[in-house]
Amino acid sequence: MNFFTDDQPIIACSTGTSSNTAIAVIRLTGFKKLLDLQKFFSFSLEKVKPRMSHLTNIESDGKVYDNGLMVFFPEGGSYTGENVLELSVHGNQLNIQRILDLFIKNGDFRAAHPGEFTYRALKNKKLSLSQVEGLDMLLNANSSLMLLQGLDILQGDLHAQYLALYDAFLKLKAAVEISIDFSEDVGAEETQKLFQDSFNKFFKLISALKTRTEGNVSSLLAPEIVLVGQTNAGKSSLFNILLKHDRSIVSNIAGTTRDYVSEVIHIDGTNFKLVDTAGIRESSDVIENIGIDRAMGILARAFYKILIVNPYETNPEYLKKFTDIDFDFLVVSHSDKSDFSSIVEEIDFSLIKTKFVAKATFENRDFGSIEPLTISGPMGPLLTNFGPIEPLSKNNGPIEPLSKNIGPIEPLLKNIGPIEPLLKNNGPIEPGPTGPHPNFEQSAPIEPFLKAHIQQKFEKMTANNPILLDRHRTVINKIYSKSVDFSNNINELDDVAILSSEVNILGHSLTELIGIVSPDDVLNSIFANFCIGK
Repeated sequence: MNFFTDDQPIIACSTGTSSNTAIAVIRLTGFKKLLDLQKFFSFSLEKVKPRMSHLTNIESDGKVYDNGLMVFFPEGGSYTGENVLELSVHGNQLNIQRILDLFIKNGDFRAAHPGEFTYRALKNKKLSLSQVEGLDMLLNANSSLMLLQGLDILQGDLHAQYLALYDAFLKLKAAVEISIDFSEDVGAEETQKLFQDSFNKFFKLISALKTRTEGNVSSLLAPEIVLVGQTNAGKSSLFNILLKHDRSIVSNIAGTTRDYVSEVIHIDGTNFKLVDTAGIRESSDVIENIGIDRAMGILARAFYKILIVNPYETNPEYLKKFTDIDFDFLVVSHSDKSDFSSIVEEIDFSLIKTKFVAKATFENRDFGSIEPLTISGPMGPLLTNFGPIEPLSKNNGPIEPLSKNIGPIEPLLKNIGPIEPLLKNNGPIEPGPTGPHPNFEQSAPIEPFLKAHIQQKFEKMTANNPILLDRHRTVINKIYSKSVDFSNNINELDDVAILSSEVNILGHSLTELIGIVSPDDVLNSIFANFCIGK
């Protein structure tokens, strides 16, 4: 981070630099006086009003480089805390580079490094470290969840909660200082009450944040949907169906996909990484085995796991490879063959833990379809549209009826959802033959069906609006743990000096959360993600 330590004026294009655009914004910061830049503009800089747009030529030695708008943000009231000038120019990439070169070669400016504008904002206390991390998340979000949380940390409710927690800590610390300096004036009982009330408020706030760090969210930051199975099971066909174009090579030759292939797939505001993996089988081919190892590694970390089984090439030893993995979907392919049912009956699928089972055919790759499949093994579907025992929402059929005609325990009509199944495919409570909810059509296009359930799982896992940044989660848990220990020891700490020391230890972790102090390794990690001009 040595390049962040100088105070030289910097310049960068803050808008896209990969293609031509109608307008580009060029930022300059760190210059001492606006008038020092007069030689580059036709408009008199003495007449410039802060935060107002002024039309000007950008020029040098009588040569006009462009005509655009300038906006000046004076020191102390700008993004970086320094003097900032923003130029809106025509967005041809050649034009942008020519203007950048003009200020670099004929002025005292140098090209900014990625994230350097934001680093100066942090250094000049215009942003806290946690806000910088929120901005990083906002700029690099691949889902609406990350986008909203980035804004939330930058200037929204989560940032306000952090500030409220810090304010509660300051009051707690003040209560300790009062007990040290003014206990005789205020009285021991009153000072103790003041301290206890302050701590209770602080603990309530940190407990609320702690609940948002529970559970593993690593798969939510860059959620992956992984397809695994044997060679020629139909992984690449399903991959192409979900993408709606032929991205993976599909052939009858086993082992066509020797390494994983990935593409971004957009589902209801979230970008998922769809991964087609190498067929998993015993092989003496070194390269193929590397692809298989990679497939298993991706499977271990994936957000949504789909196992595709070719029943004609499956045996118990093969299924044992997956006994420790919780799958979201088990697809048994080649269902279009005439002897499919008898072949499936010979396979013990109880070795596989999964939330849903279906048979499928991918012969028509534009309209791959699935149908319910009855097998022995798992307890039954756990997805929200497949008949939970307890309702997930008001309209999902409670055990206790809300009105005369809604979901009784005992059926009023022959076909209204009894607890004990009337039909073979109605999802029993006891393990045994399983199948979809009776509302599930007997045949359905696989692409919208799968996407709906992927989105359902994502919504379920993000229902409590989890805090996604790993550093924030770690520090919040550390503060909570220290607070619990502190709460347990409050009555045993008769020495006020020890009490004060314990509160200060709590404060160190809190300032780390908000970012009042910032270790260099944390800064390096954050600013590595920033683009130039931000």
